[in-house]
Amino acid sequence: MVFCTACAQQQDDAQKFCRFCGERLPGAALMQQLRNEAANIQAAKTGQVTQTQQANLATLKAIELARKQGFNGQS
Repeated sequence: MVFCTACAQQQDDAQKFCRFCGERLPGAALMQQLRNEAANIQAAKTGQVTQTQQANLATLKAIELARKQGFNGQS
C-alpha cells in the first residue's frame, strides 16, 4: 500500500492516480526501490545483512560519495 503525497489517503500499489484527490502517485518501480532500501537499512541496523543487501549498501555508499565529490554523471 502507498499513501498519496497530496491528501495522505491510503492507495493500492497498482493505482497511478489517487482515487480521492486525483494526484499522480509514485510509480511501482520507485515504491519497490524505496522498500528495498528500507529493508537494507533495517537489516544493517539489526545486523542481519544478506550478501545482496551488503552489495546494495556498498552501492548506495558509493553513490553518496560520488555526490559529495560533485560527480553528476554528465559529460
